[in-house]
Amino acid sequence: MLDGTCAYCANRVHFTAHFGRVVEAPDQPDNDMGQQLLRVELATTCDNCGRMNCVLGDARIQRGHYSAGSDIDGRAAKSIGGSMTNLSFAPPLLQPAVTEFLPGGVAGYLTEAHHASSIGAYRAVLLLVRSTIEATAKSKGVRSGSLFDKIDAMADQGMIRSGTKEMAHLLRVLGNDMAHGDIDEVPSQEDAEDALTVLRFVLDDVFVADARRADMYARRRPASVNPADA
Repeated sequence: MLDGTCAYCANRVHFTAHFGRVVEAPDQPDNDMGQQLLRVELATTCDNCGRMNCVLGDARIQRGHYSAGSDIDGRAAKSIGGSMTNLSFAPPLLQPAVTEFLPGGVAGYLTEAHHASSIGAYRAVLLLVRSTIEATAKSKGVRSGSLFDKIDAMADQGMIRSGTKEMAHLLRVLGNDMAHGDIDEVPSQEDAEDALTVLRFVLDDVFVADARRADMYARRRPASVNPADA
């Protein structure tokens, strides 16, 4: 079955193949039955939301039917899609970003950082995370000095915890190198994941914790009780 996770609705679904082409086709048969192991890409639609996803995978077809670059019509695409293995999907499933209680601009940076991580653009992740911390500081009136100075100021004013400050300073070094053209160090997936973790700490400290507490009090405490007095 041509099943996978849709990049748009994020559901585990069946995909309907419409057409495709052969990417790779060896000259010699792959087994004693005279079949070729083809590398095939298909244009499909998600059976749930209807959006298009491209599926790349392997399919065994009787030798002689297709060569590299051959088109696959709709009927054949449906048949081939049902037996494909080693599937990969494009676009990739984009990582969701939790933006509740965040200002619009900050939420936009966070979302783009998660999207960059989804496609393996780890340099972009680190630069976006650095920019998000800058935007966070400025949104709270901390506008002067370097990023280092802004992080210290947020900690001094009680906006972020001391542990968050230390983590942010480690991250600042990674982001700052690329921001100023030092591109010899290639960030890894681990670097990007750590950067997003640190950013989550910063945003929770500055925006989310107090806002979530106020929201909970507003929903659960009697109207006569002021959350600031609780």
